[in-house]
Amino acid sequence: MKLFRLMTYSLPLVALLWLPSSSVAQGSQKPCGCTNQDKADLEQRIKRVEAAMKEYDALVQEWERKEKGTGESLLLNPTFRKSVQDSVWFKMKNIKIRNAVDYKAETDATCKVTIDPAASACLRGSLEDHEAVHKKECDKNKGKDLIDWRFTQRVVDYMKEEKAGYQKELERLNDELNKQKNCPKLDRSAQQLLEQAAAQQKRLDQAQSRVGKYTKSLK
Repeated sequence: MKLFRLMTYSLPLVALLWLPSSSVAQGSQKPCGCTNQDKADLEQRIKRVEAAMKEYDALVQEWERKEKGTGESLLLNPTFRKSVQDSVWFKMKNIKIRNAVDYKAETDATCKVTIDPAASACLRGSLEDHEAVHKKECDKNKGKDLIDWRFTQRVVDYMKEEKAGYQKELERLNDELNKQKNCPKLDRSAQQLLEQAAAQQKRLDQAQSRVGKYTKSLK
């Protein structure tokens, strides 16, 4: 009887992880799950985002002092951008939660947004929110006849934009983490079933992504 109750309780939850995206919320992206993996991913990303925002605050003050000292605006260039990004990433990478996974996203000089195809449902929305900030700024400037319009941007303004992106991301992340409070309390066996199903779905998504890239290379 115990096994039957466990299967009755857990299988519908497992099934939710396999629903195609078109069947969830009338075509919207899949909702964040309730596994330990989901919770770990959210908690790690929140802490990393908070660390990034704190570092940007410190860097903005530092670069504003530099501008005051030189008496002129300091414009972004590849060296300055790498220096800033390295400082921020150093703070972020030192924050680790066991088994947590992070994903990348970017907006290039043509305003094209790229989100890691393997990004989980819990993190994808926040990454999209972050990149939406950059895309909005990019769309305002992409008409300039430049290889990369950002090199007409002040370093300070670039960092403030980055912080704004992380702020939007943090809002979504906290919202997703709060929703975790409504997750059903599962026993360990049911939790493992959910995590195994989520891991299998992730492997399928990654395989589909690789096949897609390979197919494009043959065209």
